[in-house]
Amino acid sequence: MARGFGSSEAGGYNEITKEYKAAPSIENYVRLRREDPEAEIEVSVVGGFESMFYMREELARYDIDPDLLGGILDADQVAISEMALRLMEKITEAREIAADGETHLMRRGLAIPEKLIDWVICCSLDALSWNDDLMIPRDLIVLIRERLGGSNLHYEKEGAIRQNKQNAGLIAGQLMAQGVVPTFKIVGEALGVAPSTVKRWFEPGEFEKDRDRWASLCDKDGKLRPLLGKPRE
Repeated sequence: MARGFGSSEAGGYNEITKEYKAAPSIENYVRLRREDPEAEIEVSVVGGFESMFYMREELARYDIDPDLLGGILDADQVAISEMALRLMEKITEAREIAADGETHLMRRGLAIPEKLIDWVICCSLDALSWNDDLMIPRDLIVLIRERLGGSNLHYEKEGAIRQNKQNAGLIAGQLMAQGVVPTFKIVGEALGVAPSTVKRWFEPGEFEKDRDRWASLCDKDGKLRPLLGKPRE
């Protein structure tokens, strides 16, 4: 029988895995990993065979098939995906309940608690580690991303603003090159946003600087000139 990841030749976990599992903190993990970068450390600490019994009632309470947990513990991709989809459906239901103002349903425990969602996620990830099957289903990825803040994260918003700001400067420069004085209203209409939104993207005087910089790179028709082209007349 092949030796499992993080196990010893004699059987059972190797010493470094035992040391991590005895104190599964990130501080301990980083220390062990830095001390021995090539060591095999099996990291699963959540779930286990017993959870199929003590979690049955909790899962059934929220209309989730408890038998899915057995598949998850075996790192079954179908079971993990189905559980992730069910949990996302429950998250959607909870949002609809909150949107309708029925917060009493949340208090009465009819909406799935976040701690249960997080436990299932950790259990799924640890099962993948324990079974040495690190192929993560995309349904689980979407669920994890949702719990970490969704797809509209701070840096994603910042990136979108940066791109819109650049586009605003380019449009303003193209208009200026054609003899049209750009305004926040004109640029906003071109980008499909309010004039006040365009204004918020720029510090005082920055819009004009970007406008003039882009204008210097455009010909009289507002088209960008080749970088090695002749200066605009």
